[in-house]
Amino acid sequence: MASRHAALVFFASPIARREAIEASEAWVRRELGSWPEAGIDASGRPATPTATVPIAAVLTGGTEAQVLKWAEASTGPVILLALPHSNSLPACLETLASLTQLGRGGRIVVADRGDWKHALAAAADLVALGAFLRRSRIGLFGGPSDWLTASSPDPSLVTEAWGPEVVTIPLSEVVARAARSGDAGPRLAAEIERASAGTVEPDGATLLGAASLYLALRDLASEHRLDALTIRCFDLLGELRNTGCLAVSRLNDEGLTAACEGDLPSLLTMIVLGGVSGQPCFMANPSDVAVDEGLITFAHCTIPLRLVRTFRLRSHFESGIGAAVEGTIAAREMTVARIGGPGLRSVRAFAGEVVPEESRPRRDDLCRTQVTLRVSPVEARLLLDLPLGNHHILTPGRHAQAFLDYDRIARS
Repeated sequence: MASRHAALVFFASPIARREAIEASEAWVRRELGSWPEAGIDASGRPATPTATVPIAAVLTGGTEAQVLKWAEASTGPVILLALPHSNSLPACLETLASLTQLGRGGRIVVADRGDWKHALAAAADLVALGAFLRRSRIGLFGGPSDWLTASSPDPSLVTEAWGPEVVTIPLSEVVARAARSGDAGPRLAAEIERASAGTVEPDGATLLGAASLYLALRDLASEHRLDALTIRCFDLLGELRNTGCLAVSRLNDEGLTAACEGDLPSLLTMIVLGGVSGQPCFMANPSDVAVDEGLITFAHCTIPLRLVRTFRLRSHFESGIGAAVEGTIAAREMTVARIGGPGLRSVRAFAGEVVPEESRPRRDDLCRTQVTLRVSPVEARLLLDLPLGNHHILTPGRHAQAFLDYDRIARS
């Protein structure tokens, strides 16, 4: 359980039998073990929630007003732990309905039913992720690429809809910093080349330039106190005769979420999907769709190396210059997600089975890393009929429901 994020507080009606309340509270404490609590102050009133995730343990009915009053001291969603007796669940239903009317999200977990402890921990993790987004800073280096006609929201909209502050930074800062990599650049370039299964187009100078770009972005992210970033990478082709593909790949491997092309909706998607899955994400183009077969091929040049079995160093696909990653996907299943639409209020997520590469040979007319997923034909059709934009975000495993749960429960 993500106990470091929880604040458990008990609520009971003043007319309920004291011995019954004490027995229920003792049971909850015993079942949850070391789950941290906000506790009860000397007056017997619930203490003000100070931890990231407020959890209301509702022991009886008649507690709706108490919980709502307590919730005023916090922001964001509230988790309600209901007991399967004493009119606890009816009280939780009324309370969550009230919170929803107030623009607050939340989730009810019924104790002692199913894998309720896991459900409680999962809900706490979602709410903690929401709190992280609301206090995070994301960097936009150089602005969005010109072709992102549906994926260039005003930074204020990102903050309003999802929480993060957007810090706009000139691309010139990256270019200037990349020229000052010192000894670290050659060492990193050699390390990456040794780890690869081979190098095709890039020469030593190109790999050094790619490593220097990574070091520049890493240092600027630290200086600007960024939790994530996206860069208008195609402009680097003219400025530096290189690309940000390796930089984006390595930053994601190291836990700093990074997207290319200045795509803020994709960066938001990566933060959320990475948060619910605990894994790095791959930003990719849906490059081919066979609706009747339920097949979608995704391709891009920036995959994190943690997601591949082997990789080769190639040139950037569109330009034929720079350094990019051609990797073989390690996962058997992947989740695909996307945030977009008017006001950035639409979300979509689905999972698919990875088609073995030997069944779908690598193509020379697509970006370097390619993965084909077998999905529901309905999802393939929806991708074509109601797109939220081009870029989609992939991560190993099945996390579509957790991603959608985040939007419903924790985004408020």
